[in-house]
This record gives sequence, structure tokens and C-alpha cells, in this order.
Amino acid sequence: MAVTVKDLLQLPSFRGSEVVAGRNRLHQTVSSLSVLEVADVDFFSQIIQTVQEEWYAEELVISSFYSIKDSVEHQCRTIQYLHDLGEVGLILYYVGIIMPDIPDEVLQLADSLDFIIICMPRNDYSLRYNEVIYEVMETIVSNQNVNEHFVNESLEKVTRLPEHLRSVEITLKLLSDRMKANIVLTNSKLDIINRVMWPRNSTLDVSELIRSMAPAILNSRIEVEMPKLSSFVEYRRVHQKNGEALYLFLIKENSKLPPKTMDQISEVVQVALNLWGDKHNEVSEYALVRAIVNDESEKMRRLASRLHIDVSAIQMMWLVYIQDLSEEKTIREDLKAHLSQYYKTSVIQTIDRCIVVLLGNCSYKYKEFEIAAEYIDTTSLVSEISNIVYSPRMRNTQDVRRMYQLVNSVGNKVHRIYHGRKLFTSAEYRSMKRAIDLSKQGEEMIEECLAVIDLIRDDPDALTTLMTFLLDAKGNIDECSRLLFVHKNTVKYRIKKISELLGYDITIHSESYEIYTACMVYRLIHS
Repeated sequence: MAVTVKDLLQLPSFRGSEVVAGRNRLHQTVSSLSVLEVADVDFFSQIIQTVQEEWYAEELVISSFYSIKDSVEHQCRTIQYLHDLGEVGLILYYVGIIMPDIPDEVLQLADSLDFIIICMPRNDYSLRYNEVIYEVMETIVSNQNVNEHFVNESLEKVTRLPEHLRSVEITLKLLSDRMKANIVLTNSKLDIINRVMWPRNSTLDVSELIRSMAPAILNSRIEVEMPKLSSFVEYRRVHQKNGEALYLFLIKENSKLPPKTMDQISEVVQVALNLWGDKHNEVSEYALVRAIVNDESEKMRRLASRLHIDVSAIQMMWLVYIQDLSEEKTIREDLKAHLSQYYKTSVIQTIDRCIVVLLGNCSYKYKEFEIAAEYIDTTSLVSEISNIVYSPRMRNTQDVRRMYQLVNSVGNKVHRIYHGRKLFTSAEYRSMKRAIDLSKQGEEMIEECLAVIDLIRDDPDALTTLMTFLLDAKGNIDECSRLLFVHKNTVKYRIKKISELLGYDITIHSESYEIYTACMVYRLIHS
């Protein structure tokens, strides 16, 4: 039976604790526990994203926020980041000792995200992390057996994820974390399609194990024990939508899986293949792009090799969002015709309503942003395009995936911040994401952000001019004049007066950053 947060709260080590945020999610399953004392979000994100791209579902985090005890902003950013990683919640220690109290802004943000915060007994010097760690992990380990609700619970967890994360690969990762086992999916020839290791840095040669099982598979034996390696292997046959057979392997070191576990896990994977595994074994550019954005690294390498595409040559990405799917093929052909003039390497495929364009080996004669600007200015299909995101300096496929996920997390909010524009840079999307996160951090933080434009918030002309100039016209006087239907000298006069009132020269980027952020947050709240 799965262990929930509510179950854990009954343990002796949680006596006197209080759930201060996220009370609606106490039914959430917990399968692991982690300690976080590096709460610098920028440093933390570098570690996480350098090592691996993961989704930390079913994990609780223990911390005292010692390194950020004096910064409400950093505490909010940490809560937001932990939520974005998929963490269930936070067990917060030493409140009243390290932090005087939990700020209202932190609690408001956590509640808005349904992120659980468990405050351990306040002002208690005798608390020790190891007490909770021992009891929680003992409870999780002793409840490893799956129940009759396992299949529905597992699939429900995946369907709750952002759309771009719902995939067979993520399903396998969640199952691997739950069962503490290696999971491998192969085609009918036993070539590996997906591989998720437990622990993730395991050096167990699962390829060799599977090759050694070939005779057993041919003889329809269900379970094979590998005494020399202390590994236990089970497999089941699953099928793609087209009926093609795949093999699902669970490889657990040192201990067997509980009875009937393999049957339920294969059922979860079969449903995941039906929902998100369309043409899972297909060799095509579409499958390659899908593997890149879904973090299916094993599959990506296999497809790139089969298609003779050097993914390391990819240095540029465009994300083209379209209004009408019926025009998708026409827009794709239009993009190909335009880009073939400038790039030797191009992969153009559609995922949902987004045309993903991966580019490399550009002719040195051309400036790459101008190629994007030229396309949006000259294409006859501009009315069918919602927006284009220009993302240079893609160092590897991880950069491609992160940018794709970032853009999807911003979603339609782009049009609440920028009115009428269709071409955006990756830097602008990063700024938007920061503004969106800030807009969720409670009234006090929002008012502190908007304070820099307080003196003109009651002046509609000044406020409109400021936001149009910085956001929509990208600091261009002539464009701002065109958008506002006023003479450019009027715009110059207003910009001069606004700069004098605010105490910042808003025509200088280094001085206008705080104003720029405030404008984005204002539009998010008031649009």
C-alpha cells in the first residue's frame, strides 16, 4: 500500500508538527526523502540540470533554510523551484531558532501552488533530521507492495504533469523510483529503446543481462535469477498501438520484487504506450525531436544514429506556435524553404501546436537573428502564426529540452505581457518566467516590485507609454510612436518626463531593468 503524507504525519517523529500550507495534498504518495541545505536556487538548479533532467515526483524535502534565512525573496524562489521540479513538499526545521517565523509570502505562494509545508515543532533545539529520515524511510520500505489502486495512481501522477512531460520515459522514471529497480524497454529484437537506472548512476550492465536472457525469453520463462550479480530479472511483453511487440524488463539488485508487481507495472507501461507512445519504435525525424524534448536520451541517440543526424551540430532552435493546425504542413514547408538558404542542418517537426525547428551549420555571411526577423516580416503566413521563439547558443540537446520546457511553462501568458508582438528571444522568455514567478509571491513582494513605477501608476498616458515603449516597441521611439498613434516627438517628451519622475533613464537598458520587470508584472496582474 502506498504511503501518503497524511500517513507520515502519524509517525512519532512528526508529533507536534503542523501543516501550514498545501493541506489539500495530504493524500499525495511519498516514496523518497531528500535533504536540502543549499538553498541558493541558481546554484541548486545548476547542480540538478548538470547531472540529469528529472521529475522529482513523490519526494519530500527536509531543510531549515539556514542559508537563506534572511531573504524572503530567496525563500519564495526556492519554494517555486522545488514545486517546478515536482517535489511534493517541504519539512521545515528550527522555526523560531534559525528563522523567527515562516513569512506570509512563503505560505501564500505555497498554498497557491498546492505545495505542502510541514513546520516541525517551533523553538525546539532537540530536533534531529535523522529521526524523521529513519521513520519515513522505514515506513516507505515496509510498504513497497503495490495495491489494487497502483495502476490508476501511477497513471494519475503522470497525467498531472505539464503536458510536455507526459511521456513513456517519465512513466518509466516514476516506476523506477517507486520500485527502486532498473527498468528497460526494448524492441522485439531486444535492442534497448528506453533505459532508466536505479540508482541513476548505476554501472550495472543491463544490456549484457538482457542478452544473456535471450534463450529464456525464447522459451517463455518469466523470471530469471542472476546469482553472480545478485540481480533478479522479470520481463513482460507489451505492445505499441500498431501491434508491434516490445519487451519490458525490471531488474532489481539484491532482492526480488513483491508478487504480482510485474503484472501491474506492465499494465501501467502498456497504458502509457497507448496514451503517449505513438509510434514509440518509429525511426523518423518526428520521433527524434520528440525524444529530445521528452528527455528520452537512449532513444534519441539510437534514432540520431539511424537517421545519420549529428545532434551535436544543433546550435539554434526556433519554436513556431501556430493558430490553426490545418495550416501546419504549409507553414512547415514555408519554413523549410526559407531556412534552407542559410542552414545546412535543419530538422523541422511538429509537436502539438508547436513546430520545433532545430538548426546548425549556418553560413557565416548571415546574422542569425536577422534571418528570424526577415522570416516574420516576409512570410505570407504571418496571420497563422501565434509567435516564434528564437533560441541561439544551444550547446546540446539538454539546452533544447530546457528551453522547450521553459517556453511551454510561460504558455499564453506571453500575450498578456507583450501585446501584438510575434517574435521573441529566449532571453525575453527567461525574463517572463522570472516575472511570472514573482507575480505569484504574495502582495508584499508584488508591491515591492511595482514600487519603482508608483509615481506614474495613476497617469494612464504615462503608464501606457512606458509599457508600450519597453515591452512592445523594444525601446524603439519610432515603433512606440506607430503603436500609440502619436507623433514621435510626443513619445520623446513623455519618455523624458517619465524618466525624470521615476529617477531612471528608461532609454538605458542597465537602468531600466527594474522598470522593465515591474511593467511585466503589472501587465500579468492587470491584463
